[in-house]
Amino acid sequence: MFAEDREDYVKHFVKTALTTAAALCTAAASWAADYKLDISLDTGPTHIRNESIMKFADELTARSEGKLEVRVFHAASQYKGANVPTALAQGALDMGAPLHQHFSKIIPEAGTVLLPLFYGATPDEIHAVWDGPAGDAMNAMIEKKLRVKVIGRWFDLGYGTVFTTEKQLNVPEDMDGMKMRVPGGAANMQRYSTFGANPVSIPLSDVPQALQRGTVDGIWSTQETVRSAKLWESGIAYGFEDRQAYLQYVPMISLAAWDKYPEDVQTLIVDTWEDMIDDVRSVAMERQLAAREIGAENGVTTIDPAPEDLARMRNKLMAGQAQVVEELGIDPDFVAMVQAELAKLR
Repeated sequence: MFAEDREDYVKHFVKTALTTAAALCTAAASWAADYKLDISLDTGPTHIRNESIMKFADELTARSEGKLEVRVFHAASQYKGANVPTALAQGALDMGAPLHQHFSKIIPEAGTVLLPLFYGATPDEIHAVWDGPAGDAMNAMIEKKLRVKVIGRWFDLGYGTVFTTEKQLNVPEDMDGMKMRVPGGAANMQRYSTFGANPVSIPLSDVPQALQRGTVDGIWSTQETVRSAKLWESGIAYGFEDRQAYLQYVPMISLAAWDKYPEDVQTLIVDTWEDMIDDVRSVAMERQLAAREIGAENGVTTIDPAPEDLARMRNKLMAGQAQVVEELGIDPDFVAMVQAELAKLR
């Protein structure tokens, strides 16, 4: 074979190979998942919420046998937590798992989870209330006002804990005059005002910088969130475990996405979530305890306040609950139903 012939042969071979590769890529695209589900989270990939959702995504992908592609976006790479409900309502996002305070302005009743009536309630009591009729009523409001599908029972973050940089808290009143970051939500803002603190709403992604600059003196968060973000590196030195509220995430899919799925995919999503939720809740509780230990290893001293100090503050908070309910525009009949459900358990 002459040199020019060999050159032509090589060119022809390369052209054929590239054409074949392009054809294979086109075929692969045609074999791709029939449906997609993009999930946005504002916490980092090692956070318990992200790990729970990743487990759900992997299981859902496996069970769908390639029919559904699930992608998880971490650390507010798509949306900050407060913007997730709006993105879902507008159909700009497929799925999110926001905390209640992130949509309590749209649905005032969502603030019920943070009212004083739950101050000191156990996780079992909280689960029983929100897994029952009260939760069904809340989910119906969420679905209607946010135009989403709540795919199942809420999953846990855990008790909120007060963390500070320079001042150790021993009683709730020690927060008087302090600038405290709270994760949004009118009920949270009201509660910290009752403590005498100055509540500031700051997105989670901006918290490290706010702590380092002294914009706030402390935050209301969880042991797990402090661990996952290593907030001791931003100045967190003390924790105050007053268990003022128990935080849960609501798994929801935009109706714009949900209505595109056939019935079998919808059923698969709901069933997969239900099969996982009990284990997810159990792991969350274990992670909070482990996170507290890790915090201690990194210099965070956590104080457990005396029961009588918490009882005193709970009574003070409860005395103003009716006013808070009115100011926040929460339906008092809904609060009464929730309070009755909680009373049945005690």
